[in-house]
Amino acid sequence: MLSNLSASLNESIINYPISDSSLPFSEYISRSRAIIEERRTDLETNANSTLILEANSPFELVPEKPITSGKRIKYGVLLIHGLLDCPFSLRDIGKQLQNSGMLCRAIVLPGHGTTPADLLSISYHDWIQALRYGVDSLKKDVEHIFLAGYSTGAALSVYQALQDSQISGIILLAPAIRIKAPVDIVVSWHYMRKWFSSSNMWLYTEKEIDYAKYLSIPFNPVTQVAILTRVLRELRQHHDLDCPVFMAVSREDETISSHRAIDFFSSLRNQDSKLLLYTSTRHAYPDKRILTRESAYPHLNVKHFSHVSIPFSPENVHYGQHGDYRYASHLDSKNIIFGAYNRIESDTYNLFHKMKLIKHERRELTYNPDFNFMTDQIIQFITGQ
Repeated sequence: MLSNLSASLNESIINYPISDSSLPFSEYISRSRAIIEERRTDLETNANSTLILEANSPFELVPEKPITSGKRIKYGVLLIHGLLDCPFSLRDIGKQLQNSGMLCRAIVLPGHGTTPADLLSISYHDWIQALRYGVDSLKKDVEHIFLAGYSTGAALSVYQALQDSQISGIILLAPAIRIKAPVDIVVSWHYMRKWFSSSNMWLYTEKEIDYAKYLSIPFNPVTQVAILTRVLRELRQHHDLDCPVFMAVSREDETISSHRAIDFFSSLRNQDSKLLLYTSTRHAYPDKRILTRESAYPHLNVKHFSHVSIPFSPENVHYGQHGDYRYASHLDSKNIIFGAYNRIESDTYNLFHKMKLIKHERRELTYNPDFNFMTDQIIQFITGQ
């Protein structure tokens, strides 16, 4: 996928189909697929090219038996993926909502689904424009619009809901309300480094072996997420978030600050809001809207839930218990403990394992063992039942 990580930066400016609110969603899908086909060189040599294209493309899931209100579908859900991800990350949830009678549409955020180098020149304003196109497309076809965002997609959902009174509710999965302090420090360091050198554009580079997620990380998109979270804090000083909010968070999340996410939820006034908090240790919260769920599954070798695990079903074909991804959390991986481990932690634990200092390797959990309960809660939240 990446013969030269930065090669595509100067090749061309990508004309994302997000500026025309009247563009039919089917045409948006078609044009986005054309961009992906043009920029992903792995499609030319990979036997699974169709699978790769489908995973990275925006999609629409139309219910066979829709819940209706007059002649319109009652509930429409816009699915917004996270940083380095693609629309595939919310397909499992989309299918559950589709089966419950809801129209679901997933957008692809500019810079994603193609090559990591396409994130080098992207601004969070581009992501907001894509989100607004998706919202406008749904307003024509449904009575009530809900936003379902994962990680950065959740932060974008908050941004939109703060300024759009027509949003009926938002679903925030592992929301990037505040990235963890070490990441914030890295971003600040990058700002300082830019005064001295513009040559180092990458936080991390790695061989791209996951067709549904970038593994290499440019500085720019991480910086854009940090800026977005700061903008959200400023907006909330002047705007109230009035619509109900559903959140699903792992207390041990290694990427975003779960404590800040909990504080954010506790500040919400709408009593129909709900927080599903996964935790490996017992915690009691005075806010009755917070429902805690055990995240330790010893029989699955799961110690706690990771950031990436939240939106994926155990049956996911790529990241699930029998997934085709090399590092999927497989059921037969008896010598591995899965949980909320970042790359540095995993590498350190695995070094100790090779030195026979510890018995088990550690890897990031790639699916949500409680997925069905979570999606049932989301459906109840949307329908008010």
